[in-house]
Amino acid sequence: MKEKNLHGLMTMKKSITYRLIAGSILLFTFAFGVNVILNSSAVDKLCEEAILSQYQIIGQNFQRSLRKVPITQDGFSGGYDIQPLLNKTRNQLLMVTDTTNGGASLVSKEKESLITVSLLGADHETLASTDPSVLNTEIKHHHQAVIAFLNKIEAEKASFYRSNDVYLVKYPSNDDEGHLNATIVISIPIGYVQANKNILIHQDFLSLILILLLGIILLVLICKNIKDADCRHHAFSKTRISLLLFSVILSAQIAFTAVTIITFTDQYLVMNKDKARLLVGLLKDKIELNTSNRGVFYTHLPNTELILKEILADSPELSDISIFDYKWHPLYIATDQKALNCLAATTVQVENIKKTLPEWDPAYNVRLTITNGNDKTIQGYISANISKPALYDRLIEIALDSITILVISILFLVEMMIFIFHIVDEKKDSYSFFDAFKKRLNLNTIKQTIKRITAHNRTSQDQATTAASMEPRPDIHYGLMRPAAFLLLFGYDISMSFLPLHTEKLYSPIFGLSKDVIMGLPISVELFFVGVCILVSGIWLDKRGWHEPFITGLAMAALGTLYSWGAPDVMNFIVSRAITGSGYGLALMASQGFVIEYSDARSKAQGLAYLFAGIYAGSLCGGATGAMLADRYAYSSVFFTGALILFMVIVYSFIFMRDGMRKPGSYKKPSQQTVVVPNKTLTRFLSNRIVIALVFFSSLPAAIAVVGFLNYFSPIYLNRIGASQSTIGRVLMIYGICLIYIGPLVSRYVDASNKKRLYIFIGCALGSIAFLTFNVIEGIIAAAVSMLLLGLSSSFVLASQSAYTLRLKVTEELGAGKSIGIFRSTSRGGQVLGPIVFSWLIVSTNIEQGITYFGLAYFASAILFLVFTVRDQQQMAF
Repeated sequence: MKEKNLHGLMTMKKSITYRLIAGSILLFTFAFGVNVILNSSAVDKLCEEAILSQYQIIGQNFQRSLRKVPITQDGFSGGYDIQPLLNKTRNQLLMVTDTTNGGASLVSKEKESLITVSLLGADHETLASTDPSVLNTEIKHHHQAVIAFLNKIEAEKASFYRSNDVYLVKYPSNDDEGHLNATIVISIPIGYVQANKNILIHQDFLSLILILLLGIILLVLICKNIKDADCRHHAFSKTRISLLLFSVILSAQIAFTAVTIITFTDQYLVMNKDKARLLVGLLKDKIELNTSNRGVFYTHLPNTELILKEILADSPELSDISIFDYKWHPLYIATDQKALNCLAATTVQVENIKKTLPEWDPAYNVRLTITNGNDKTIQGYISANISKPALYDRLIEIALDSITILVISILFLVEMMIFIFHIVDEKKDSYSFFDAFKKRLNLNTIKQTIKRITAHNRTSQDQATTAASMEPRPDIHYGLMRPAAFLLLFGYDISMSFLPLHTEKLYSPIFGLSKDVIMGLPISVELFFVGVCILVSGIWLDKRGWHEPFITGLAMAALGTLYSWGAPDVMNFIVSRAITGSGYGLALMASQGFVIEYSDARSKAQGLAYLFAGIYAGSLCGGATGAMLADRYAYSSVFFTGALILFMVIVYSFIFMRDGMRKPGSYKKPSQQTVVVPNKTLTRFLSNRIVIALVFFSSLPAAIAVVGFLNYFSPIYLNRIGASQSTIGRVLMIYGICLIYIGPLVSRYVDASNKKRLYIFIGCALGSIAFLTFNVIEGIIAAAVSMLLLGLSSSFVLASQSAYTLRLKVTEELGAGKSIGIFRSTSRGGQVLGPIVFSWLIVSTNIEQGITYFGLAYFASAILFLVFTVRDQQQMAF
């Protein structure tokens, strides 16, 4: 008997150990993969821009040369031959490709034909090109994308455009009066750029493999050392093991992020030195050409200091450029602040500008020798310094992206750990971790579930109830809904940071409304249908069960997001957001119905809090990830990604929650009866002084403020001041982080306090200060501070409003559920009004002034709430 018990204990330990090993490796691989993908995307974009900037130098040099070319509407006046200049520019592009990090060695010679320089007229007709096939004909080959490129590049504020197998870069050519008379378009094969990026990818890949292997080894060692006592009591310490797994996986992610930043720093410096060397080389060639061909000595070139200043303006990576004679006496110096001809300046002026130059650092300096074209004797030197502040700005940008990715990865990790532990707990007597998955992935059981649901749909309500009463209650944990809710919000909110900006791209006048109003219309329509369908879902799930509105809502949200992906104009986009909002409303309410159905009286509140933690985390991750993807790819691609994630939730539901897909029947308590609310009770609730104050002076203003600022104003404002899409996503993350980490802390104090109205006032006051901030500071800092204050405001308001409402006598008379439902519906009304109100503020006044007015109005409503709720103790039930 003793041996049998010992054998059982050893079997149990092996079961738990192998389950933990398999689960932790799966968890590690997935969380680490998310980090790698997002980090690679962020670094790839910066690396791509740095590599292409070397080619852009050639384009800018050609752009300056065109100022002396007589361009007319019909071509070139005076029989000017532009072809030699075009060919020279193309040869310079080929030279860059052959000398930068071995790019040409990885691309076939056939691809060199894709390197072209074209000059387009005002109507996008080709005036001249190094590609003969496009002259005097329709644009062919890769040039078919040029027109689309010219249209898109302005809307997306991009410096280049990727089309099929080439990058296209444009430069405007203006006449002497500053009018556009032509457009330069340069095409570079993607292979050349990719060849340079492969160096960075190769270095990162080796680090990735090493960190991955070390992480897996540590995880195996941790899981192998589970104490016998844990297995003997059949309840190993989840907290202890979770902390250990979390520490290992987080450390691996931090290590990979650090290696990525260090590798990028080194490579970015090399690319910038190559760019500086190229720029200085072009300047050197120009000086030597003038010296040998025209007999103009380089010390007497006209306006040289202004040319240097213009070059610096086109190259923010450089801090200064200087030309010296052969004795290293300064002749011309240009910095980002000033340009000086030292030959015509006083000694004091020369000394003053020399003081602004950075100390010589060979790691950040490029210098070339100017020689005589005839005897190659040294005539002077050109020196350029790479700007350390510009480099640090790039490093800060990549560091902020990496921190954002770490936050997203941590939240992903937490959600995955919760899911993995559900699987580990499912069958402790099973030897393999994957036994649970094998059972879940059984197609026959999935088919049986669909048949059962279909059969229930064909029966009457009484028949379904009778049949359900004969079935045992499924043993399902309410926590299974949390991963689904996380992914639902992730897919739904993935477009949160750019919805009004995408609407702007599709804009066309409709209904006589202004552009600013139309930009907010899709959000308002979407939130209106969210509110309507939440009510519909509540009725639906009571009668038919949680699964029908949940699956239907997911399908509608996914199809609506796909519709957004392909919407050709603003009207279609508005319709697509209405479908998406309807699906989201159905699924959101149904997810709460699942938790309520499969939790008891003791775990119901915990279950709902558990669910909403996943919802907030999903919203935070979705918004931030969508912003980063939009910064790298097109907006439409992000919609497509969101649709795929929503379809994944449907698959997850059928695999892991199918046992709970039954009509309500046996789960309803016999004592439950439909309560008819007298009209007088409803009237007393709606006309109550405290309720009116809560609705009109707290709930509505707070909802208008959050949705109007978060979903409409912030993306537009930050985009207008030149912030990247990733920066917009990071600013929006601040609000979600406050709700996740500060909200629960505030709710503890609210529950313990008898003065909940003061917490509501504090929340509204913080919200008003968030908008008044724009009267003091501006820019990204103002938006970030306002988002933080608004997050703190919502943490106070959301925690205290419901608690305050539930204490009222009229709430007790009407019923807590109905009272909160009515109260929350008014909040939905405010959410619909949010974008409309903020668009009106932008149209009526300037942005900062309109936001200040709204802040003052919000503060006034907070004061009115405080006044209307004076002596509220008589209204309290307890």
